[in-house]
Amino acid sequence: MKTPALTIFTPTYNRANTLHRLFASLKRQTCKDFEWLVINDGSTDNTSELFAGWLNEDVGFTIKYYEVNNGGKNRALNLGIQKACGEYFMILDSDDLLTDDAVDFICQNMADVAANDSFIGTSGRKGDLNGMPLGVSKKEYTEEGYIDCSNLERSQYNLQRDMAEVFFTEKLRRYEFKVWEGEKFTPEEVVWNQMALDGYKLRWFNKVIYLCEYQQGGLSDSTWRLLRDNPMGYAMMFNQRLLIENYLKGRLRNALQYGSCCILAKKPSMVFKSHTPFLTALVSPISWMLAARRRTQFKKYSGDKK
Repeated sequence: MKTPALTIFTPTYNRANTLHRLFASLKRQTCKDFEWLVINDGSTDNTSELFAGWLNEDVGFTIKYYEVNNGGKNRALNLGIQKACGEYFMILDSDDLLTDDAVDFICQNMADVAANDSFIGTSGRKGDLNGMPLGVSKKEYTEEGYIDCSNLERSQYNLQRDMAEVFFTEKLRRYEFKVWEGEKFTPEEVVWNQMALDGYKLRWFNKVIYLCEYQQGGLSDSTWRLLRDNPMGYAMMFNQRLLIENYLKGRLRNALQYGSCCILAKKPSMVFKSHTPFLTALVSPISWMLAARRRTQFKKYSGDKK
């Protein structure tokens, strides 16, 4: 069997009601040079029954389906990257879908940058279900329709919005999505920013290839639950930002957030293991107050943890 150019990876948890439209979008692809790799992360709905039928369909691409105990998206990602056969790797969430020409566009443009080792991938834009791009750019892309930059340089080009990244699989395997024991999530920016710190960049295209339902405004219940249930995952993010931030105000803010997350995780000794231990210790009294405030916010937005 021919090795696919692209692995489209979908971690899913109780999303049987949206997987139909994702699957339909894959069947509409103008280029079928991909595999669909799905990790069912302990779903309790009828996801298993759906795939029992879909795996018998002749759809023009390979479907690889695995079931695991619920461990969160990051652990599913690590497993998916290990099992991927495609030269390229894309994450497609289970409640989203692709435009009909997405795979064709991805394969063409990944091939264009493959010879340049400074690239770790490319990216298209995300849009709503009507194809309208998410976010409004204040600067135009180059005439070629793309910008070459690292994840840490995106703010310079007003690219600070959700994008549809695709990575070279072998390079992506150098990075682990780390999760603390007892937790299930660490923000993906920890990996994306580490790639940038290692000197890698992406080619960001001004073309919508990924469609999603986008709800704007306010902190959602799920955001508060993620922070409540994964404080050390977020601590890793703020600690990494201490390496990136150039200004004292920003470093103080991230040291404060890092300390509060360690306290929420009941690991106050980790305060002294930050990338700026003196600064983090200096603001630790305020970190304790912030942690107390966060506990109140958790009750308000997401209820007491059961």
